[in-house]
Parts: sequence; C-alpha cells; structure tokens
Amino acid sequence: MPLSISRWLGIRTRFMLLAVILTLLFSAFWGVWTWQRERDLLFDRVGRQGEVLVSTMAIPIINALLYEELGIIEEGGLLDNFVADIMANTQLQPLYAIVIGNDGRVLAHNRLNEYGEIYDDPLTRAALTSNGVAQTETTFNNFQAIDFSAPLAISGKRWGCLRVGVSLVPLQKELNKLANSFMGFALIFSAGALVVFFFAGHKLSRPIVTLAESMETIDVEKPVYLPQKVRRDEIGRLERSFHDLLKRLRDSEKERQKSLDKLVESERFAAVGKLVSGIAHEINNPLSGIEGALYLIREEGGSQSVEYVKAAEQGVERIGRIVGQLLDMSRADALLVETADSAEFFEELALFAKMAIKKRDCTLRIEDGYTRGEILGDRDRIHQTVLNLILNAADAVSTKDHGVIRLETFSHDQGYAIRVLDNGPGITAEIQKQIFEPFFTTKDPGKGTGMGLAIGRTIAEKHGGRLECSSAPEQGTIFTLWLPLDTAEKGTSV
Repeated sequence: MPLSISRWLGIRTRFMLLAVILTLLFSAFWGVWTWQRERDLLFDRVGRQGEVLVSTMAIPIINALLYEELGIIEEGGLLDNFVADIMANTQLQPLYAIVIGNDGRVLAHNRLNEYGEIYDDPLTRAALTSNGVAQTETTFNNFQAIDFSAPLAISGKRWGCLRVGVSLVPLQKELNKLANSFMGFALIFSAGALVVFFFAGHKLSRPIVTLAESMETIDVEKPVYLPQKVRRDEIGRLERSFHDLLKRLRDSEKERQKSLDKLVESERFAAVGKLVSGIAHEINNPLSGIEGALYLIREEGGSQSVEYVKAAEQGVERIGRIVGQLLDMSRADALLVETADSAEFFEELALFAKMAIKKRDCTLRIEDGYTRGEILGDRDRIHQTVLNLILNAADAVSTKDHGVIRLETFSHDQGYAIRVLDNGPGITAEIQKQIFEPFFTTKDPGKGTGMGLAIGRTIAEKHGGRLECSSAPEQGTIFTLWLPLDTAEKGTSV
C-alpha cells in the first residue's frame, strides 16, 4: 500500500521553505545593515552641513557684534538679517536660529518676541562655555532635532554663541522611505526566489518521486526496475542500488521457494513415515483374509471357490487402495483440482486419521456433516493438511488421561469446511500469532520441523480458502479448513 506523504513534509516543500526563510533572513540582514549604514551617512551629512552652517555664519555675526561695539552700525540690525539667512537654508530647514550673549540674553532670534529673553537651559550653558562647534540631539516642539552651537569669539574676546536647531523629521522620512524600499525589495526578491526554488525543488525531487512510485508499484513476482535514463549523480546511484537490491531479492526469492518446496516434500514424507506402522497393520488384515481364502480354495474347492476368490479380490483391491493412497500422499507436484464425492472423500480422510493415531492413547470421533454431495479440490493435499492437524491434536492431548479428537465436516456459505477439535491444553494468544510462521514449533527439538501449519495454510490459500485457529488455555483447540467450491476448473493444476 503506498504511503501517504503530506505535502508539508515533502522534501520539495521543506527545501522551498528553508530556501525562502534563508532568503528572507539574508535580505533582512542586508537591509538592516544597509539601512544602518545609510542612517549613519545621513546623520553624518546633516552634522557636517550643520557645523559648516554655524561655523560660516559665526564669522559675519562676530563682525556685526564688533561693529556694533565700535559704534559703526546700529545694534541688532545686521544680526536679524543673519538669522533670517540661516532660517532660509533649504538643505537643513532649521527650526530656530538664536544669537545669545555671554549673559544668556537673546540678542537675535527667528521669533522676534524672544528678543531680550534670558536663556539658562543646559544647552545654552553648554554652548556658552564651549570653545568649538558642538552638536547635541534634542527635542523642539515634540520633534527630534539636532542643536548646533558655535562660540562667537575672536582673539580671546567672546560675545556669546550662535545656536541653530535642525529638524530630523526630513531625515527620518528619508530613512522610512529607504526602509520601505528595502522591505519591498526583500519581498519581491523572496517571491522571485520562491518561484526559482519551486522549479528547482520540483526538478530535484521529481526523480525521487518517480523512484518511489516505481518502488510502490513494482511487481513482486517479477521485480525488475530499470531507470529511464542513466544519471551520474546521487539519485542515479540510488536507482542503481535499488535495481541491484531487486535483483538480489529476486534471487533470494527463488532460493526461498526452492527451500520451501524441499520442506514441503520433507514434511509430506515425514507424515507418510508416521503412517507406515498403521498402514502395515491395515495391509496385514486383508492379506490374512486372502491367505485364508486361498487355503480354503486349495483344500475344499467346489462351489465355495467363487466366494473365496471374491473375498481374495476384495482384499487385494483394499491393499491396492491403501498403497495408492500412500503413493498419492508422497506426490510433490502442483495442486490437481478434481471433483470428488464428499462421502468417499471423508471416508478416506477418516481412514488416514485412524491409521495416524492408531498407536496413540486418545479417542477419535468423526462426523460427516456435509450434505451437498460433491467437493472440488486436490484430495491428496487436503488429506496432507488435515492429517497434520490430526497428528498435532494427538500430540496436544497426549498428556491427558482422556484425550479426545474430533474430525468434522460441514457446509458453509462458500463451500466445504473441515474442522479438527481437541481437548488439549490449548494455545495462548501470543503463540497463536506465530503458529503459521515457517519453522515455528513448540515441540521438543527433533520432534517437529515447524513447517506443517505453514504448509497447510499455503495449501488452503492455493485452493482459494483459508486455515484458521481458535483456542484458549485449558479450553482445547479448533482448527478449521475453509475450502470454496469454485477453486478451479476440474483437472487444472494450480
């Protein structure tokens, strides 16, 4: 029966999932690394532009403060112009621009209402004490920003500092846009990789699937497998190994069949050997009758001679029948299915059973309950099977004081049934699972081959029937041979 493989457990699916996961991980790693690198570059660019802005604007503001101090120009006029120029920068888009005096007083601001205010916040104090351009991340009106500051000093004289706030919102938007681009690229790349890996996985797994289908549908009777084309990769090696395995299995099956045929023949002759003593006794009886009849013919003669000759002929006929049955039992060819009268068949079967247990301390009871008249099968093989069941039953009841064996026949829906019952110790459930296996036996070494029941089951199956066992400890054992009436056409070897 072919195994059902879930598509989620297939090699192709797992290969695709693994490949896509690795692609996503690689894309994510590459995207994060690239995004971080771009972020650093953007921050560095804004930082350099901000430093250049405050550094370059600090020079004219210092000049304006110096000119105001010398009285050359009016106070505050030029400072407002410089603050306006700073706020007009389109690259940085400043949030604020402030000129602060040494005392923290606002000298110029982009918002005029801030003029004259005193700033004492940490950023202002740090900027007033700094000797160079500084930048600090901060927040302004709930927006992330960078505060750039430059000291307004020359030749040891200091007038204060210039502070410019640059918003990080445009930079963040640019970073978000870049992240979305990376994510879109990763998804498109993964989708493309999924398609590529799908076809690659299909191409890689197809030979394995083909090989598996061939293994599932191979004919066990003729296990021959030839790959469609010679491959030089691992799959080709697997196909060649499978081919070699099938060849070894075919050779092993031939050897096993030969051994089984020999065992069947040995089992048959072993059964015949057990019958010899009983057959010898059965032959002695008609021989004694023949001897007596011939003596009377010689002594008396006359009208009684005809009866004596008839008695002698009947004895010879009986001997011939017994010997013929013995020869039939030893025959080892295929099944020869023929029609037989059920009563005659059962009579022969009962005769064999009686001879088989003649020297056993047990009682045989027989009952022919089949009433349909004719049966179809190989008489000798059926005799062989039932005889083995009788002998097994005799062994089973040998330990009882009143061992009883029953041989019965009856009708069933499909045909003819033979049942052998005994009142022996029974068979456990565990042993019942193994009794039909070749070479399995519970008898002492040297007393059983373990092939009798296996051969009996094979014979039953060749007839299209079955051999069943029903037993329980201390409740005896029942073996039933079920035979159909349409085994094969008459005279056909199976």
